[in-house]
This record gives sequence, structure tokens and C-alpha cells, in this order.
Amino acid sequence: MKLTIGKKANVNYLAKIVRINQFKPHTDPEVTRLKACVVDGFNILCGIDSQPGLYVYFPTACCLNPDFLRYANLYKHKELNADPEQSGMFEDNGRVKAIRLRGELSEGFILPVTILENYVLSVTNVELTCEEGIEFDIVEHDGKTFWINKKYIPKNTRTPGAPGSKSGKGKQPKGIDKILENQFRFHYDTTLIKKCPHVIKPNDLISITEKVHGTSGISARVLCNPIAYAKWYEKAMIKIIQFFGGNTTMAGVYDYIYASRTVIKNRFFNKKVSDGFYGVDVWKYADDILKPLLQKGMTIYYEIIGFLPNGRYIQKNYDYGYMPPKEGEKYEHKKHFGIAVYRITLTNPDGNVHEFSAREVQQWCYQMGISPVREFYYGFAKDLYPELNTEEHWNENFLQRLANDKEFYMECNSPSCSNKVPHEGLVIKIENMKSEAFKLKCFKFLDAEGKALDKGESNIEDEA
Repeated sequence: MKLTIGKKANVNYLAKIVRINQFKPHTDPEVTRLKACVVDGFNILCGIDSQPGLYVYFPTACCLNPDFLRYANLYKHKELNADPEQSGMFEDNGRVKAIRLRGELSEGFILPVTILENYVLSVTNVELTCEEGIEFDIVEHDGKTFWINKKYIPKNTRTPGAPGSKSGKGKQPKGIDKILENQFRFHYDTTLIKKCPHVIKPNDLISITEKVHGTSGISARVLCNPIAYAKWYEKAMIKIIQFFGGNTTMAGVYDYIYASRTVIKNRFFNKKVSDGFYGVDVWKYADDILKPLLQKGMTIYYEIIGFLPNGRYIQKNYDYGYMPPKEGEKYEHKKHFGIAVYRITLTNPDGNVHEFSAREVQQWCYQMGISPVREFYYGFAKDLYPELNTEEHWNENFLQRLANDKEFYMECNSPSCSNKVPHEGLVIKIENMKSEAFKLKCFKFLDAEGKALDKGESNIEDEA
């Protein structure tokens, strides 16, 4: 019996066992029924009766298992709870919200660890011991698992063949075996910097870029299995060579692929792929721009922003200075939609990856006439706010300053959009050739996103 992390888990939506030793009063002295604590840099409001001890922390935008919510009597609607006389704060969808309560921000939800332990005991009849620091989203028992929390995605964003849909069953798409091992990689989940504030050191060389609100795309020229392209007699020869231990990697074929954040879109590689959200393959339009620029082994990661060919927003109200195409008008790059490149890699035939630095990404883009993500700062971390003491609480103070820095449009409207929409936030990248990147989101954006989810509004990125 143990708490563990599922194979498809997103690091930003994991629950965590935490020890809370100190609480603080609500910022409004007239509020007497609430107090606050800090977990992984996030301020969380809780009931006035909360005492120091072990808690389960659930981050914003995750959802909790409905059976667990029922057991713990956490639903707002009493009839959904095990005890219909009790009520909690959760809506029927079980989503953890980023909210302001009486003027103070709360980003997450905490629950005494004993409630989780008792719930697991009721389900498995086996005691669970929770240790401080464990991150998890599932419980593993007798080789079987059941989930406790996961990223919240509105039900209406699921389409046939999409990851997590019943028809797709979350399986790896057929045809992926046409790509040789270690030649293609989806982008990793970018960790929230508040979860690991001490990862950035004062002497680190960092870049700070705009986090744009679009849909993720990938274009690559990758080394593929020669069997996928060979005639029947060539396939026979290749198999004979491989049977006797020969290396056919160098005989591989470099081919072009394009993808969303998690789905390969080429029908040669993924025959059952759908056009996805809105029924428009916007990733193909972006790939047509980048494909001629790809050298062997290159993978480009980017955001597609602006409008779709049908005139709809890629992300509602986020225009980024582009105009919707008129009926019958040709869909054009830099007029109707944009590409914002944030990462580039080169992979050799052995699978070794060279990561472009932030400056190399910027330079490559300018040379090729492609837009990189907007850079706000490049330099040593300590030089951004030189007045901060680097010897004492530097990380906490640095993040607090950054999270409220109007020069980076934090808690302001997006600097790149004509429409008045919340700036999503920042991406901080450490220049250490390991592609360590972290995101810092604005509460104003999280609040707007939460309200959209409350309305059941679909999101192209979640679908992709």
C-alpha cells in the first residue's frame, strides 16, 4: 500500500503530504473565521480551527476523486456527501479553485492527512501511513491503483481519438514505431516555480520570457526506421542485417513530423488522428512555415497564437495583435496567426540531444524570420533586483518581487494583445544546457481561467 505518481501525471497537479507548523491571520483583521498558511510558495486560506500538523495539499486546477469528496463531506451540495447534514466548498466537478476570500488570495486546498488515511482504509481495508514530502496522484494496492486527484479538464473537450477519451484509451498512437528510439520527444511539463523556489540561485544566468496563451506545437525532422519506407525485398534485407546484429540506424530515413503538445498529427505516423478542437488542423499551418527551415535532427517547440482559419480565436479573446481572416481570405502567417518559438533541440543518430540556449533560440529565430517568445530579461538572477540580500531569504523575496513586477506585466493585462485580457505570466529558464524552465502564472489569469472552467468553456490546449 503506497501513495505514488501515475505514468501520465502532470507534476503541477500532484497532491503532496506537507507539514504545516505555522499559520498566520487573514490580512483583513475583521476576518475571524479564516487564517492562512504557505505551502510550496502558495498562500492557502483555511478554517480558523486548523492546527499545526500533517496535511494533504491539493494544487489549483486539479480535481479530486468524487468518492473521496463524498467520503470527506466536501461537496457544497449536501446531498452528494456521505453525511447529508454536512457541506463543504467543492462544486460538483470537484475542482480546486484559485480564489480571493475577503480580499486575500488562496491558491490550493489543504486537508488533515488523517482524512485521507481513513478514506484509503475504508476502500482497501489496509492502513496507509503518509510521510511528509511524498507527492502523488494515485494509491497503489495489490498491484492495482485508484486515483485521488488529477488535472481538471472539462468533459466537453474530449473528442474521439484524443488522449484520455474512451475510443483512444490513452494508448500510444500506431505508427510511432516508425520513428527510431530516442529521436523524438514531446515537450516536458513545465514546473511551477513556486513548487521549487530554491532551484534558482543568485549567480544563475537566466532568461525571463512571456508565457503566451495559445496552443503548443512541435515541428521536427527525425530519423525514422528504414523498414517503414522500404520495399518488400529491402525490408527482408534489413531484417537479415538486424538478425545478425548489424546496425541499420545509419540507413534510416529523415522524415518530417508535426505534433500538438501530446499527439503526432501526421497521418503517416498516426492514421487515426483527428483534426482536434474546432475541427481545424492549425498545427499543419504552422508546420508548413517551419518545415523548410528544419535541418536533420532538429525539433522546434512553439506556441501558435491568434486566430484559426475559420476566424475563431485559438484562445478566447487572446488576439496577440493578429486579425481574424475574412470569409474566403487565405489564412496567412503573421497576419492571422503567429508562431512563438520557445525551445529548439538537435538530436544526433545516437539519440544525444543538444539543447539550444535561450540566446541561441532567439538568434536562430531572427535569422530565419520567425518570432521567438518575447524576452523580458536576460542576465544573472541577482542583478534583476540587486537590492535584495543574497544571503538571507533571497529565493522567497526574489519570487515575491517577480510575481508582482509591473515591468513584466504581472497582474496586468497582456502586453501583446489588443484586447484587454489577463497576462498569463512568465517562463524562467536557467542557462545550464539542461533546458530547465519554470513558469510563474498571474493570479489574474488563473482567476479568469477558473471562471471560464466554471462556465464549461472548452480550451484548445487541454484538447490538444
